[in-house]
Amino acid sequence: MQIDTRCHHDVLIIEPRERITIETEPLFTKVMRTLLDAGPRRFALDLADVPYVDSVGLGAIVQAYTSARRRGGDLKLLRANARVRRLLAITRLNTVLTTCDTEDEVERSFDSDAGESVARDIRLGPARLQV
Repeated sequence: MQIDTRCHHDVLIIEPRERITIETEPLFTKVMRTLLDAGPRRFALDLADVPYVDSVGLGAIVQAYTSARRRGGDLKLLRANARVRRLLAITRLNTVLTTCDTEDEVERSFDSDAGESVARDIRLGPARLQV
């Protein structure tokens, strides 16, 4: 599974490049833990290149969201396709996970949240994680 990362202002954009399913979940979870341990607190999971998420993949996304929140951060979804949005609606996770269509919208949603930016001082360049 290939996952690219880059910063958009003070938001770490995480870009998986394939399905998030039972087959890829262990590697996705490992990468997410590594990123969470690295220190940033504002994450956007860009699902533009993720054609499919199964229930195990959805659980991994929720686990990443929960881990980010426990550490004083947040995880938002970016560019989720219609299938993923439908899955979020069916499971009612759309009431928990914020989904945005653009990177600027993600940044504004963080800025409108009550918390302060704790990732602003972290300068992460583009990265590619191949696992």
